[in-house]
Amino acid sequence: MHGLLAINLWCLPASAIRAQSMLKSPPPQEPLFALPGKHKLFAVDNLQNLYVLSSQNEVVKYNPDGQQQFTYPNSTLGSIAAIDVSNPLLIMLFFPDYQNVLLLDRTLSAAGQFNLFRAGLLQVSAVGMASDNRLWAYDATTFQLKKIDQDGQVRFESTDLSLELGRSIRPVRIFERNQTVFLCDPNEGILLFDVFGRYVKTLGLKGISDCQVLGDELYFLEKGLLKSFNLQSLTGRSLKLPEGLHNPKQVRIVSDRLYVLDEEGIKVFRLE
Repeated sequence: MHGLLAINLWCLPASAIRAQSMLKSPPPQEPLFALPGKHKLFAVDNLQNLYVLSSQNEVVKYNPDGQQQFTYPNSTLGSIAAIDVSNPLLIMLFFPDYQNVLLLDRTLSAAGQFNLFRAGLLQVSAVGMASDNRLWAYDATTFQLKKIDQDGQVRFESTDLSLELGRSIRPVRIFERNQTVFLCDPNEGILLFDVFGRYVKTLGLKGISDCQVLGDELYFLEKGLLKSFNLQSLTGRSLKLPEGLHNPKQVRIVSDRLYVLDEEGIKVFRLE
């Protein structure tokens, strides 16, 4: 988006092209389907399977037609702070109360875990899956971003970021896209690292606790409005959301669909 030549569109993912169309097309109005309820958050994999964290702290998987498939009931590990479905065959759940990271298979059955304590991580504020199925974690005790194996081995780590940045950070979300690791800190902005854990730069987009990257565009909600920010030109724009939403809290664009969580539930729209 924002100055990309049409000749370059062939190399963009379908989701990015659909998102660009939101700049010039009227937003969809009628959802394909909706999941009413006071949901906490959701995630969507690249197959358009939808994973919903309910108000009862239960993870429910729905197929692309909105039909419920599998459920992961959680009654012993505390609240779930993050769901990462970048690999739909290995789903990550983060339980900050117990500093536990659980892995589930496609049927939401337990498939493994990451031992944060064995890796020497004692106060982790955010985690996210790496492209090689290892784990990125931010250790608030050492002020470092670390990449670990399931057995607790630290593969890569950043420098002490409190020294490099001159202040401490408290990221609430981590994800890896396009050979870049993104840390969302509402107070500091969005910090970018390479795949070896080396700090690159900070985007001064404050107040953001959740975002999505498609191609060169970063998408996020700001005061209930959907915004895009181009990672190359460093310019931003507003995009139109469907009418009738009630305080949107989370948005995802996957292939030809727009997913929105608001106070009424999750609504799924088709993008033209």
